[in-house]
Parts: sequence; C-alpha cells; structure tokens
Amino acid sequence: MAGYYILDGNNILKSIPGFLDITKGNFTRAQYTLATLASRALVHKRDDLVEVVFDGTGMDYKFRPPQNVRVTFSKDKTADEVIIGQIKRAQDLWVRGRGFEEIVVVSDDREIRECARIFGARILRTKEFSEKIFPQSRKKAHPHFPGHTNEKIISPACQERITRELEKHFGIKRRQATFYGE
Repeated sequence: MAGYYILDGNNILKSIPGFLDITKGNFTRAQYTLATLASRALVHKRDDLVEVVFDGTGMDYKFRPPQNVRVTFSKDKTADEVIIGQIKRAQDLWVRGRGFEEIVVVSDDREIRECARIFGARILRTKEFSEKIFPQSRKKAHPHFPGHTNEKIISPACQERITRELEKHFGIKRRQATFYGE
C-alpha cells in the first residue's frame, strides 16, 4: 500500500536554512528544490504521493514537479487550511477503504500537528525531515578519507595513559574494585 506525505512547504523552507542557501535565496527555486528532494527521500513505491502545500497563488512557480509529487498553492486560503483539509480528506478515503496505507504530515505548526494526531496521521517535525533529505549533514566525512568520519580512534593503552595523566592533574584517586563475599 502507498503512503501519502503532506508537507507544509513554507514552514519547511523557513525552518531549514539549507534550501535558501542552496538556491542563493531564490524562493521559487527553493520550492522546486524542496519538491525534488522530498520526492527522492519519500517516494519508494509507485503509488506513494508527496503533496507540498505553499501559501499564495504560485504565479511565479513555472517548474514541473517530479513524478509522484503534487505542488499545491493555497490561493485565497492559508496553506494551513488546505493541509488540514487534505488530512481530513485522506482520512475519509482511508475509512472507505480507498485511501493510503499511511498518512505522514511534515510541519512544525502546532495546529497542523494536532489535526494530524486527531486523524491518525504520523507527524514528522521539520528537523526529522531535514535529516531524511540531507542525510550527509548528520556526520561530516573526513576530507582526506571519504567514508570516514572525523571521530578519533584511541587505543585502550592510550586511553589508560590519558586517564592516569588527568587523574594526576586533577588529584583524583581511583576507586579500587571491591569484591563482596571474599
């Protein structure tokens, strides 16, 4: 069964600075970039659908959205009203047996999250969503050794020397292990 992902577009773009950085501040291109990256991160099955909802009319938006992505502009309503309407509609279809297996809403907006919770949708905060679409930002690879992180590996012997040196420096005495019953 398919998943239906409803994204609060403006909320995501304002919460994740990476989009405006990537597009050098071009908001329309940031909208398209969000739709494209969401498609790559969320669409895993042929029937999955991602709907990105933005405030406004979208007059400047001239891009064709990726496959399985619908870009919606709220026109004379707010994006929040459109998103809440979509959550309710998706739940109605599910009740009738013609809906999506899973409904996921991405937003930091409290009202939208509460509505999603009431109607049984899964909620992703924008930070969690950011980790899905920008997985490389979790850990930076070492520039000279691709695939390796910057974490240092210290041998147990070296760890012991460091511990002894710190104990001496701070005047800490080690506790002796006590074995009961001896």
